[in-house]
Amino acid sequence: MKNDTQVFDTLAPIKYDTNLAAIAKLREQYMPLEITDLEDEAQFKTVHDARMVMVRVRTTIDKQRVAQKAKALQYGRDVDSAAKALLAESDPVEAHLQAEEDKVLNEQKRIKEEKYRIEREKIQKRVDDLQQYGVVKPFDEVATCSDGEFAGMLAAARGLFEAEKKAKAEEEARRVAERAELDRKAAEQAIKDKEVADKEEALRAEREAFEKEKREAQEKKDREEFERQAKEDARIQAEKDAREKVEREAEEKAALEQVRADAVARKEALLPDKEKLIAWVRIFNSETIPAPRLVSEEAKQIFGNAIAAIEVILQRVEEQAEEM
Repeated sequence: MKNDTQVFDTLAPIKYDTNLAAIAKLREQYMPLEITDLEDEAQFKTVHDARMVMVRVRTTIDKQRVAQKAKALQYGRDVDSAAKALLAESDPVEAHLQAEEDKVLNEQKRIKEEKYRIEREKIQKRVDDLQQYGVVKPFDEVATCSDGEFAGMLAAARGLFEAEKKAKAEEEARRVAERAELDRKAAEQAIKDKEVADKEEALRAEREAFEKEKREAQEKKDREEFERQAKEDARIQAEKDAREKVEREAEEKAALEQVRADAVARKEALLPDKEKLIAWVRIFNSETIPAPRLVSEEAKQIFGNAIAAIEVILQRVEEQAEEM
């Protein structure tokens, strides 16, 4: 359907209260503004007033944009509404006709696909039939054969397969017979080899037993001699170590006594009588008085009393020396 009536609306010219030149002047005037001191109220007020000017410019442009677009927007909505009403009537007709066409097209597609499927299955069966006889042919080659040609191809493949199968069976029977004969001979040889091996093993075992007995006897003799020598060496070394220990302890004791005597002599030579007495008491107290190994409680009591008496005497000597 063609609408011969055409309506042309002339839209009003686009008008704004400002223009690019005016905005360029504002840009040139306001972009250099900066706040260099965050506490400078004059700088802040200048920037704030300039920003408010730009806010008014922006809001004025936006209001005028909305007002000037209103009529054009309404025209677009009217066009869409009219098209929607027309399509609401025409779309069901088109959908009905498309559905009717699809009935035929879908059936034609189904018939074509079914025919293709049957043909593919037929060719695949030919391929499978040949493969069971060990023959592999390209799919396209099998597909181009007529039924008679394929029947001949299949018969030839079957005949060759059966002939090869029979030949393989005869060859396998021959190998089995040869293997059985070899196994029989091998079994006989194994029996002979075992008899020889048993005799050799008996001789080897007898020889090893003799060698082992001889070796163990020699090892026992060597071990006894080694142990005797080791004991003798240990005894000699122990006596030597004991002598060296006694001599070393005697030398160390003499050296220690000499050191102590020399120290006492040096101190006595340098100190007055009072300090010499006190030093003597302290040296005596610092020494460990050797204690006898006592068994009875009575002896231990006597020794304890003696140590206590010595300590009292030493304390008295030190007190008297302090009073000098």
